[in-house]
Amino acid sequence: MGCLFLILLGVSPRLAVVALWLLTDWVERAFGDSWLLPVAGLILLPWTTALYVVGYVAGDAAAPWGILGAIIGLFLDVAVHAGSATMTRRRSSS
Repeated sequence: MGCLFLILLGVSPRLAVVALWLLTDWVERAFGDSWLLPVAGLILLPWTTALYVVGYVAGDAAAPWGILGAIIGLFLDVAVHAGSATMTRRRSSS
C-alpha cells in the first residue's frame, strides 16, 4: 500500500486521500467517525490532509514527525494555491 500511496500522492494528493479512505481504515483512525473534516481537508488542503493521515497512522499526530509532515503539507498547499493565483493573474493581464 505504501508504494501505491506514494505514486498516487505524486500524481494527485486528492486521489491519494480518496484511495486511503476507500482501501484502508487510516482516515477513520486519524479523524474518528467524523466525515466533515476529511472532506473539507480533501477539498481545501489535500497535501496537509494526506500527510496528517500518514503521520497519525505512523505513530502519533503529536509526535515530531507527524507535526513536521502536517507543516510540510501546509506549505505545499499554500505553494500550490499561490502558484495558481499567480498563473491566473498572469493570464488575465496578457
